[in-house]
Amino acid sequence: MNKNKLSERLSKVVETEAFHWGDNVAVAYHEAAAAHMDAHWSSIILPILSTYPIDLSETIDFACGRGRNARKLKEVGAGNITLVDVNAENIAYCDQNLVPLGGYAVFLNNGYDLHPLPSEAYTFVYSFDAMVHFDLEIVLSYIAEFARVLRPGGFAFVHHSNFTGNPGGSFQQNPHWRNFMSAPIFKHVAVHDGFDVLRQETFAWGGAADIDCITVMKRMAT
Repeated sequence: MNKNKLSERLSKVVETEAFHWGDNVAVAYHEAAAAHMDAHWSSIILPILSTYPIDLSETIDFACGRGRNARKLKEVGAGNITLVDVNAENIAYCDQNLVPLGGYAVFLNNGYDLHPLPSEAYTFVYSFDAMVHFDLEIVLSYIAEFARVLRPGGFAFVHHSNFTGNPGGSFQQNPHWRNFMSAPIFKHVAVHDGFDVLRQETFAWGGAADIDCITVMKRMAT
């Protein structure tokens, strides 16, 4: 498949699946998720992050939503944070509420890559409670993009689906809207894209055992 056809294919996936998370769910989703952020941070995220010598000076908070993760990253010493999201309403919210605080920038992307963010410019890519909903093809596209934008030696912390049921079906039919993906598939692609996969930890979400995975990986020198 040539590059233009692939872009068209991914754009169609984005149009179908990516725009559920803006103002229409500001209370039902974003505020509810923010209410659980401290618990997730203390029980899941920080114990993993603190294990590795991660440089937080130039961080991407990917699929940032309304910035609930970015605020926690600032608390643990993140320097400049670039908030990336496909939803214009989320980016507008972050631009209004976080950028004036200093140390934040916002970037509205196309839903399947990170252009024109510069290559090898970032030290850390972070994503939590977002990519679990992404189509497998979109996830694979972003793994390559994470490798592109990270400096050699930079880390990525990615929360993704480990749900292998309903291949080819709608993610909205799946438990907790988890899309089709697995830890082994993610690792296989990450290694081929130039990452050293340091850790994969599966865990339950909402009572569904091992439905999610956090992958920690380090961008190898080219």
